[in-house]
Amino acid sequence: MSDFSIANLQALDESEWARLEEEYSPRIFFYVKKQVQDHQTAEDLTQEAFLGAVRGIANFDEQYTLEQYLFGIARNRVVDHFRKKRPIPISQNDDPSSSRSYIGLERMASDRRTPDESAVAFESVQNKSAALAAILKEYVAELWMAGEFEKLKILEFLFALGGRNKEAAERFDVRDEKAIAGIKFRAIERLRALARQRDPQHDLFEGLWSPGAR
Repeated sequence: MSDFSIANLQALDESEWARLEEEYSPRIFFYVKKQVQDHQTAEDLTQEAFLGAVRGIANFDEQYTLEQYLFGIARNRVVDHFRKKRPIPISQNDDPSSSRSYIGLERMASDRRTPDESAVAFESVQNKSAALAAILKEYVAELWMAGEFEKLKILEFLFALGGRNKEAAERFDVRDEKAIAGIKFRAIERLRALARQRDPQHDLFEGLWSPGAR
C-alpha cells in the first residue's frame, strides 16, 4: 500500500499531488521516453498522464494501486500519441489473409452527413464556440479581478501560444515546471467547472459528463 491519501488526492490537495508527482514523475517519464524516443514528447505525455490522473481520481478503483493507475494512464497516452501519428490497420476478424482497412478512411465515410445533419452540426459548433468564448471571458475576468496578472500571462503562453511548461518556467522566472503544472491543473479544473455551469442539459459538452470525467 502506498502512503498517499486517496481522499486528499480526490480533494485535489495540492501538496499531496505535488508529493505524488515528485515520487512518480521520473519513473513515468522513463517509461514514456522508452516508448516514444523523444525527450520533449515524453515530457509532454508525462504531464498529460498526470492531468488525466487528476481528472479521473474521483473514480479511482481501490482494487488497483496508485502505481497501476498512473502507469495505466501513461500507457494510454502513449497509445493515443501513436494513433494520432499514423492510421491504425484493422484486420477483419483477426484473419491475416483478409482484407485490411484503416480507421482514417472509415471515419471519413462515417462522417458524411445529409444537408440537414450538416446544418445541425454547424449550429452545434456555433453554440459550443459561443459558450467557450463566454467561459474564457469569465475566467479571465476572475483572474483580472483577483490581480492574478502574472498567471494570466502564463496561461496565455501555455494555451494560446502553445508554450511548454519548461519554457514558461524560464520565461516567467517561476521556480520550476511543477509550479507551472499546478497553475495549469487549476486553470483546467476551473474551466471545466465553468463549462458545466453553462451546460445544464448535458448536451453541449458531452465529454464533461461521460463516466470517469471530472
